[in-house]
Amino acid sequence: MTETIIVSNLACAVICAKWALDLGFTQIRQMIFLVGGLLFGPLVLLVLYVLLVNKAKDAGVRAGKAF
Repeated sequence: MTETIIVSNLACAVICAKWALDLGFTQIRQMIFLVGGLLFGPLVLLVLYVLLVNKAKDAGVRAGKAF
């Protein structure tokens, strides 16, 4: 059970760092999101997903072409 949580949080951390890069955050903030993803997993992903959707909406990109 613990291994599953560790692996899923590690995957969340990598995705969080990638999305922070896509949002144009500095390397320090990317590392903060990486650590946040390791500790809080899906909650940090939700925050970054909302930021990505809002960025795409502001840029006028349609939903299917945002990513």
